[in-house]
Amino acid sequence: MPPLRDLYKVSLLFPAIVMTGCQTNASNNPDSLFLSRYIQYLRGNIPEQYAGLTNTLSVSTVNISNGKRLYQMQCMACHGKTGDGNGLAGTQLTPSPANLTFTRKLPLATDSFYFWTISEGGKPFGSAMPAFEERLSDDEIWQITHYINTGFKLNKGT
Repeated sequence: MPPLRDLYKVSLLFPAIVMTGCQTNASNNPDSLFLSRYIQYLRGNIPEQYAGLTNTLSVSTVNISNGKRLYQMQCMACHGKTGDGNGLAGTQLTPSPANLTFTRKLPLATDSFYFWTISEGGKPFGSAMPAFEERLSDDEIWQITHYINTGFKLNKGT
């Protein structure tokens, strides 16, 4: 039987899916690998170098702005302008790109989760998302993470 901690984490995921509606996050698509990465993360089956990481950069207008610029250059074609997974290139992919506007609201969308996802891409899960660990610096990945976590906006005064 899985540890109670893992059962608790899973119990947080499914109500979030039900409350927001499966139609908006591609979890109802049989080709989607929406839950695969989360399940692996919940089980603690992520590479050790990513486990427990926290963003090393402060939340600032500069870091969020740089994250926006990097997101637009590296991610927007597939994930879309607002992160909904409906970018022009993304509509041609199977499985569909993740709906980041949905996933960022989940309790398990942590700094370490995003750093792992962006660094290693989708190859371990059979998706077309490229690995960015050799294309982007750690700071650039953290800046994209800040931009995603702000809900794809630049917050004034941060």
